[in-house]
Amino acid sequence: MTDTQHADPLPDSEVAGLSAKTVAHVVHYRRKTYVTRPSEGYALLKRVRTLLRDGTTDLVPLVHRDGFVWLAVGPNIPIAVDEIETDAGHSEKHTLKRLGLD
Repeated sequence: MTDTQHADPLPDSEVAGLSAKTVAHVVHYRRKTYVTRPSEGYALLKRVRTLLRDGTTDLVPLVHRDGFVWLAVGPNIPIAVDEIETDAGHSEKHTLKRLGLD
C-alpha cells in the first residue's frame, strides 16, 4: 500500500466552482452502516489514516445519527467511508433531513 502525502484541502478558489457540498459521511464497518456529520467523519478518517500508516490497531470512537460506537480499526479490519453530497436540485437541509441528521 502506498502512502500518499498529506494533501491540503482544495483552495477556496477551486472549491468556489464546485456545486456539491459534503453534508455527511457513511461509514461501512463489518455488517453495519453508520451515518455521521462531516466533522465526525473527517475525524474518523484522520484517525484511520494514522492507524493504517502505523500498522497498528486501536479503538476509535464514532458519533453517528443513532448514538455512539467504538470501532476497532486496523490494517486487517475492513472499513469504508463514503462522502454524501447535497442532492441535485435540493438544499443541504433537505439532504440532511433525508439522511436523518436534521
